[in-house]
Amino acid sequence: MFEVRMPKFGLSMEEGTVTKWFKKVGDFVKKGEPLVEVESEKIINALESPYEGILVQIKVQEGESAKVGEVIALIGEEVGKEEGATKEELKTEETLILASPAAKRLAKEYGIDLSKIKGTGPNGRITESDVLAYIETQGKNEGPKSRKIPLDPLRKRIIDNLVKSYRDSVLVTNVTKVDVTEIVNLKKELPEITLTAFFVKIVSSVLKEFPRFNAHFDGSVIEEFDDINIGVAFDTGDGLIVPVIKDSYNKSLLEIKDTLNQIKEKVKSKSLSVDDLSNSTFTITNLGMLRTDFFTPVLNGNEVAILGIGRIEEMPLVFEGEIKIRSVAYFSLSYDHRVIDGALAARFLGRLAEVIEKGSLLKEVLKI
Repeated sequence: MFEVRMPKFGLSMEEGTVTKWFKKVGDFVKKGEPLVEVESEKIINALESPYEGILVQIKVQEGESAKVGEVIALIGEEVGKEEGATKEELKTEETLILASPAAKRLAKEYGIDLSKIKGTGPNGRITESDVLAYIETQGKNEGPKSRKIPLDPLRKRIIDNLVKSYRDSVLVTNVTKVDVTEIVNLKKELPEITLTAFFVKIVSSVLKEFPRFNAHFDGSVIEEFDDINIGVAFDTGDGLIVPVIKDSYNKSLLEIKDTLNQIKEKVKSKSLSVDDLSNSTFTITNLGMLRTDFFTPVLNGNEVAILGIGRIEEMPLVFEGEIKIRSVAYFSLSYDHRVIDGALAARFLGRLAEVIEKGSLLKEVLKI
């Protein structure tokens, strides 16, 4: 009997979710033939069978997750190769309960033992209708109606990141109000350039002046990076992912714009690779379009700082000695206070605001 284990498709992968089995129990599987489709951090890969034989048991059903290295299926030698063996004898007691994938998912959701249900399908197979009928007859209305939603890999990753950030760091946030009128005006002149592209280029320049923010901290060693790799948080609708713009300091504004467009397409098609999500040194998260003024962003991985950008609003502001209507946004800088002092964080935000608010300095940084 051969064990098929959950593969490790990337360095950061800790578990995967089975999205599709290409074979069912009892099918013959060739070595190298696609066996199962696995999703991790919204990246989908197909695992080829490492063995040849009969798929004897599926331990992790579609929609279920397993840690890297856990057994997800069993493959037995082809019928006839084991002396006197038959296909039924290769199966374990657990697989003798025949049920459709939909029936298994529903039973798991309601915590029902499938052995208590009599199947009406072919060969006594338990169908989804059988499970629904069992739920109705058992009077599952003792408490309020509810449904259980299994966590997908992305949500688990978000949870792990939140727990790590609050457990392992001393998180502090500085907030400042920034006059972004100069950027808004440039955006009108260059409509193809997104606000996020402007911010990535500007932040990259400021990080070059403040290398302590372009760093990781593992609890004992601070690692400052020469390359500036900006992670940009994207809302997929199912959760947040952070693709990375590599070497953003040396990229032009147009190159950053093109990279962001490529990332958006990959997010839509769910075709992001592990490399697309790896090696960020600083993260930007922009919630301005979601009517959020300011917030406290959470650190991404071992990074020591993250910048949150709120919505842009027009408001009266004293500008060059006069009250004028200007475009204003709040910038929130969260950082690990073990590595970065409050005064240094204030200077970082101050320099960032200075670059954004001073037209000549802004164009020098943007190289336009």
